[in-house]
Amino acid sequence: MTDCDKCKTPVPPANDATLFEAIRSDEPFFAFAISRHLLPVVIDDVQICPGSPSRAQYLEGQPRDPRYPYRDEREQPARDAYAALQAQYPFEGDEASTES
Repeated sequence: MTDCDKCKTPVPPANDATLFEAIRSDEPFFAFAISRHLLPVVIDDVQICPGSPSRAQYLEGQPRDPRYPYRDEREQPARDAYAALQAQYPFEGDEASTES
């Protein structure tokens, strides 16, 4: 695991925005980018990282990011990529929880 560029805490592969983007875009070079949480990270009811709201907004249960327009055509590819990410790197019990 590498550390998040926003919050400087470890990013598990199951919540890594760069791995998500590599799968979504079918561009493996994204896997070499700086890590960032995809979903917000909450520890002891405190959000320690906002994650990547512009990417997460396409995932079920996540709020829309007001900074970026929501594009319907991006929703299904994002959800498919997230499912593939979870299939390849399931969350483990000792990792920080994410908001849903």
